[in-house]
Amino acid sequence: MKKIIETIPLEDPDNTYIIDLLTYDDELFAVEIIQSSTTGGKQRSIKVRSSLLSEMIKVLENYHAKVFNKATYSTKHLSDLEKQKIQDNYLKGVGINNLALQFDQSTELIEMVLRNRGIAIVDNASPKSFYTWRKYYRTRRRNKRKR
Repeated sequence: MKKIIETIPLEDPDNTYIIDLLTYDDELFAVEIIQSSTTGGKQRSIKVRSSLLSEMIKVLENYHAKVFNKATYSTKHLSDLEKQKIQDNYLKGVGINNLALQFDQSTELIEMVLRNRGIAIVDNASPKSFYTWRKYYRTRRRNKRKR
């Protein structure tokens, strides 16, 4: 008889995954992954014994590294913690371009996150001081007089 120790649900737009940690009467552990279609289609299940679990994790990590090292792939998903860090840093005065570099995302995605959180996007460029404007104006006037 199997006993479920822990369950973790994962979702994406098309499917729902339920990952269960199981134990059997002979005290062997296994992981069961159940895939359900959100459109009401088929439900699939796979069970992995604990002896193969570490090898399977290594293979998946290798695939993950190969997929995410592609230059053409850009991640469009941000966790809630990353969104909160983006918001906090922006409110501290960090520019959108710098946030995009820091989180390795596009500036459009950073702007979208901030707008979804109700934050107005403003230009963070510092204004020119009166002294630099005055200095430029004076040199320009002097050059006109010399002509």
